[in-house]
Amino acid sequence: MSEAGLCVLVTPSAAGSAWQEALILRAHQLGWGVGDTGSDSPAPPVGGLVFAHSHAAMLDFPHSARAVIVDTTATDPVDPSQPGTPEAIMIRSHMLAEAESAAAGGAVVLNAARYVLDFPALGRVERREGSPYRIHPSVSESPLALFDETAPGTTANWHPRWFAYSGGFEGSVDEPRIDMTGRMRPMVHGPYIRLPAGRWKVDLDFTVDPEKAHAPLLFEWGSGADYCRIMAEIRYRGVYNVSLDRIWPEADAAQLRIWPAHPVFEGQFGFRGCRVTRMAMDDPAPLTPTDRIVDAGVI
Repeated sequence: MSEAGLCVLVTPSAAGSAWQEALILRAHQLGWGVGDTGSDSPAPPVGGLVFAHSHAAMLDFPHSARAVIVDTTATDPVDPSQPGTPEAIMIRSHMLAEAESAAAGGAVVLNAARYVLDFPALGRVERREGSPYRIHPSVSESPLALFDETAPGTTANWHPRWFAYSGGFEGSVDEPRIDMTGRMRPMVHGPYIRLPAGRWKVDLDFTVDPEKAHAPLLFEWGSGADYCRIMAEIRYRGVYNVSLDRIWPEADAAQLRIWPAHPVFEGQFGFRGCRVTRMAMDDPAPLTPTDRIVDAGVI
């Protein structure tokens, strides 16, 4: 690759397009070529300005020639109340996880909300206004808020609207109620939001009416084919809470799954969403086992 080069990963945000335009203009002023790695495979070493879509695509550039542009999710341009939003959130989470990996790998991290930034090799670059920043009133917190800070303790609420319900539900998308009658199947699953490598805990609230029977519920937290598991035998109507804690060895799409542990004849399950927390790797609390079922401590 030529000596003059810079690889930039721009995460989706209200200012993202404006920064891409500003960077391209600056590159042309310097006589640089402009390229894009695409989302599937790393690009071969090239000179000039290259936009990356993954951390792997940046590895052909030296640490001194990598930059990441990130924004806060508080002014997310995606309105979580609109149809099709779950897919948009999944795509954004992939880019944010890649940006975090790139930052951990030595890339310079720059704030997209600013109007002037100093880039390696390119120097001082100024963007135009870009899209307006606004907070959508429909959902007070982005499900991607856990990317706003990388320190342990960062959390995000995952609303019921971002999950999938295999057999449908009654009530509203804000308070879905599920008839548990039938075979063992995932009543609730999703939201496939990509989490970076690290330790992640999920706390979920739910209601159960076993309708004079009992509700054998299985809760799973993980990705791919690897999950930690808790089972709860609920015999009384009420509001309950379950927590699961697991380590992601590498970035992957997270899934919370809730099943009847075996076929049941009646019962109602109400899902209230969950809260995801970034935990310290050395936190003394025990992880939820992945190779066996642990009885839940429900309240």
